[in-house]
Amino acid sequence: MARYTSAYSSFAAQLHEVQLLSSSAALIERSDPIGRRAEINALCRAAIVLLSANVEAYIRELGENALENIHMKAVSRKHISKQFYYHLSKDIIDEIRDTADPVKVANKVFWFIENDSKHWCQAGPFEKPLSAERFNKGFANPKVDKISAYLNRFGYGNYKDDLAQALQSSYKVTINMVDHLVDVRNQIAHGDPTATKPPSDLKEMIRIVRVYCATTDRAFSEWCKNNLCTIR
Repeated sequence: MARYTSAYSSFAAQLHEVQLLSSSAALIERSDPIGRRAEINALCRAAIVLLSANVEAYIRELGENALENIHMKAVSRKHISKQFYYHLSKDIIDEIRDTADPVKVANKVFWFIENDSKHWCQAGPFEKPLSAERFNKGFANPKVDKISAYLNRFGYGNYKDDLAQALQSSYKVTINMVDHLVDVRNQIAHGDPTATKPPSDLKEMIRIVRVYCATTDRAFSEWCKNNLCTIR
């Protein structure tokens, strides 16, 4: 069995771009920290935005990996959590809930029956591939609480406990850094010109975020192996 999922391997590969931006900023800072401050800040800001995007993409791909394996390995639906079904069809369920016109409601129910009804059975494997695009809908801004809620779509409710056990004394520092990354990224996205990190802080942020994703990968993979199927 591989040590990590393909999702984490992709994340690690994409991390090289972030590290390149960080290293470039550090190199410039050593040569001319005052005169080229704007350039240093631009590189660091770009690295922060990219790193946050990479974390979000990693979690999405991790979920996609699980969905593919659940279908391909014919996991019995008796092992599937109730919330999993909801998120498979959340888009159409929410549309039905928010629609008042009887004809429109009926049309949406007909659509649900035609497209999703075969998923809604608690016996045997899923007959059709599961839509990652629909299942992932609503997940964004990858703070730890949101990642925890996303993984709980599969029924993994002990994620934070497992993370704390794995990271031990570095747990608080790690989750705070991930949340801080997303906060700074959001400040940049909303036009805050002061939102950035110096190259030395950025380097440490990259290191901690990488540890976080690697630990998440191991924790979720182990949970899937014990409750659903192997995903790596």
